[in-house]
Amino acid sequence: MKNKFWGLIILLLVILAGGFYTYWQADRPKAVDLTGFLGGEKIGLFENEEFQDYLKKEYNLTIDYRKAGSFDMVKGDIQDQDYLFPSSQLALELFKQEGRKATQDEIIFNTPIVLYSYKPVVEALKKAGVITVRDGIHYVDMQTLAKLMVEGKSWQKIGLNNQYGEILVDTTDPSASNSGNMFLGLLANAMNGNKMVSMDQAKELLPDLKKIYQSIGYMNTSSADLFSQFLTLGAGSYPIIAGYESQLLEYSVQDPETYKRVKDNIIILYPEPTVWSSHIFISLNKKAEVAIDALTDKKVQDLAWKDHGYRTIVSGSQDQDQFKVPGLASDVTQIMQMPSYDVMTYLVDGIAP
Repeated sequence: MKNKFWGLIILLLVILAGGFYTYWQADRPKAVDLTGFLGGEKIGLFENEEFQDYLKKEYNLTIDYRKAGSFDMVKGDIQDQDYLFPSSQLALELFKQEGRKATQDEIIFNTPIVLYSYKPVVEALKKAGVITVRDGIHYVDMQTLAKLMVEGKSWQKIGLNNQYGEILVDTTDPSASNSGNMFLGLLANAMNGNKMVSMDQAKELLPDLKKIYQSIGYMNTSSADLFSQFLTLGAGSYPIIAGYESQLLEYSVQDPETYKRVKDNIIILYPEPTVWSSHIFISLNKKAEVAIDALTDKKVQDLAWKDHGYRTIVSGSQDQDQFKVPGLASDVTQIMQMPSYDVMTYLVDGIAP
């Protein structure tokens, strides 16, 4: 009799558990699995377990990705892809110019274009009048830097006797990757007196720009790969590079012990003026639109700032104290517009080998 009683209790518990599970499942959003192309600088966020778990729990969403440069992804084969997540408005413009259709697009994160360098290089550039320091933040006079690059001045000419070659900024390939594309626009504007370049002005500037990019030589197609090589190979190979502010912030959080050993030698530099990189999620079908809701969720936006350094609109995203990065700007106000799509296309094609 006692066994029958406990058997009934267990059966009742199983029925209740099953009913609860069925109710819970019915109340959850339908499971969505997405695949698409992602800019390499955002891989850290997409690999973050807290990010993955939150999307699964709150949105029943799983996002798979393949790494691609911003411009490569919008020009490449997108069959069987659900989304693209490049790093600029210009990439979206190219996507539309190619005659492709999106069901929705949305700016998710922002981060300014910055330069990264090493302390001895920065000291030499300070003496040359390229870099000034205000309130502990290093600012680059882009017109002065552009002039040195156009003139083909060597590092030795500004007193950096151990550094070989011309004063150049290593970037990603402007035809493939957004950070390189934006630096090209920034450099062209600087050569034009920090005024946005028109098509006629671009034609005048092209010979000097082509000479600079011929001197730079091989360029990575991924911002993440370039930043990794900068950290690994040092000033001898990469005295100064262009990248995203978020990259060093993410590095300081994700690998704090290694960063602690190098932080006094690696310096973040803010171009004056600079440009904002807007990371835009492009939904290629209705199914992928849920990702926009998920990525603009307050918790996800907060996580993107605190763990990966993306500036977002959520409260607290301007709190710099959580990062142990010297010279981090609380506000980035010296901003200028990129040249138009047509001008940038002309420049990118014009500097190609």
